[in-house]
Amino acid sequence: MQESAQFFNDTGVSMSMQGFHNEAIACLKKGLALEPDNSLMWLNLGLSYYAAKRQNDSKFALFQSLKYNPYEADAWDSLGLVLFETGDIDQAERAFESAIKLEPENGRVWNNYGTVLFNKENYRAARRAFESAVTLDPEMGDAVFNLRDTYLELGMNDLAERCNKILKEMDYQE
Repeated sequence: MQESAQFFNDTGVSMSMQGFHNEAIACLKKGLALEPDNSLMWLNLGLSYYAAKRQNDSKFALFQSLKYNPYEADAWDSLGLVLFETGDIDQAERAFESAIKLEPENGRVWNNYGTVLFNKENYRAARRAFESAVTLDPEMGDAVFNLRDTYLELGMNDLAERCNKILKEMDYQE
């Protein structure tokens, strides 16, 4: 069997899913040596670096992915997470906004965006983001939890209590 970029990508993703992140990184790098402009492989490399707790490498790989395909919402969302974790809150906010423009029906992205807004103490905007996330994905416990905390910050205790009831029904573990 001839080794191809697709082979290395698929093998890398499989290894990463099994928790073998360093091996996944090695495979994905081999694939990128064959196809250096493959945005999906750069995205997968960024995710593998992220899983291996190598944020700077993850950031670089995700920027590379977006260089070759700026229309990939998952890359923007993943970049937003890395930027947020490394303390670059303003760039994280812009990355999530880019992801939302590409996939406005993605509840996970709205939840991540809301988290940035909440941390910036922009509770009204965070409320809108978390409400969007819950509307799009009512089973996302993290979004309901975040919305509850936002309601509490805004003094909307009745709505926060409603979220508590939903979380209890979901058997959500804080």
